[in-house]
Amino acid sequence: MIGSYANGKGKYQNELDIMYADLVKSSGKSDTVAGEMIRAVSKLGHDFYNNGMGNNTSGSLNYIRSYISPETYMVIYEYTRGRCYEGFYKADNLHTAMIDMTDSVVGCILHNPVLMTIPNEIDMYYLEEPEERFCYECGDSLDLESFGDLCEYCEESECA
Repeated sequence: MIGSYANGKGKYQNELDIMYADLVKSSGKSDTVAGEMIRAVSKLGHDFYNNGMGNNTSGSLNYIRSYISPETYMVIYEYTRGRCYEGFYKADNLHTAMIDMTDSVVGCILHNPVLMTIPNEIDMYYLEEPEERFCYECGDSLDLESFGDLCEYCEESECA
């Protein structure tokens, strides 16, 4: 694994740890914008490294959308509503985007410390989008009402 926040070697690791301890409450939304930004990044990182992005973390990503590049947002977005990561945490697109996201958010707070004093008005979970289901074989989106884990095409291929 490359130097990442999961192995304690992120670019802003010390700063992230201090901000998390100072700005993120044990439960509920953070009091400041910076606190909620750190809470969102931490939620995404936890889900990536511990659950393979199997949970709906779209609200977290939507909260920090304006603080990261559009390219980083788009790489991560497709995994925030239930699509599972099947990589090996070795500098592929998603892994690199997760590191870039954390660097961008922590760097933004360091360059704009006023974010640590601006009251936060919204819980990142209010920005959550509906979860999606994906075909286990090809990754295409499935209808939420459909039965099984395969799309019609892959299901037919398995039966042939």
